[in-house]
Amino acid sequence: MLLKRNLSLFLAAIALLGVVSPALARGISTLRASNPNARINVRSQPTINSSSPSYGLPGDRVKVIQCVQDRDRRGSDLNWCKVQFVQSKAIGWIRSDFIIFSDGGK
Repeated sequence: MLLKRNLSLFLAAIALLGVVSPALARGISTLRASNPNARINVRSQPTINSSSPSYGLPGDRVKVIQCVQDRDRRGSDLNWCKVQFVQSKAIGWIRSDFIIFSDGGK
């Protein structure tokens, strides 16, 4: 009985997590780079092979909308994240190693 109840609670928690937007869970994140004067490419698609119509700067604040696995490099543990800039409202894709996530994630 206890196991069945715990399983039901676990499944309910998973269902609830599916409803919460990743952006809401992450909050407002910050762009970073090893060079404080760097321009961080904002891509049109989640790949280095897509156009880079704009750029961000270290310290820019972004809302993470969605993240997907990096498929450019075999075995990569990075993600591409679709972000919206807090100030300009511009939207594009940035690789996760250029983002300091508000929740400490990757």
